[in-house]
Amino acid sequence: MLHLISTVVLLLIAAGVYFRKSMRVHLRLMLAAFVVDFSLVIYIEATRHAVEKVAHHTGWLLWFHVAVSVAVLIAYVAQIQLGRRLLQGIVTSKNVHIRLGMAFCTLRLLNYITSFMIV
Repeated sequence: MLHLISTVVLLLIAAGVYFRKSMRVHLRLMLAAFVVDFSLVIYIEATRHAVEKVAHHTGWLLWFHVAVSVAVLIAYVAQIQLGRRLLQGIVTSKNVHIRLGMAFCTLRLLNYITSFMIV
């Protein structure tokens, strides 16, 4: 079930990228992806005690997955801040928003792939 929800998040992100020219649609899709993704992280922590497991697990793949997951959450927050600046008319943020968006999509895809590899 968690992989299905994660797939929905990827589809929301893909749709958000597709509709990047329509600011209103893009904003709604990306915020929906953030809310669902962040809720998924909270659910995983609450039901699986993920932080505790990582503290006791020494496998490099799990540590890599966690590092990528944290980077994804940081990128979400940065993208939201840059997007807010764009909405306020600060156009200088546009190139940074685009570049970080590409990095974010790469990180989120890595997160998705590694989630299937950890037990």
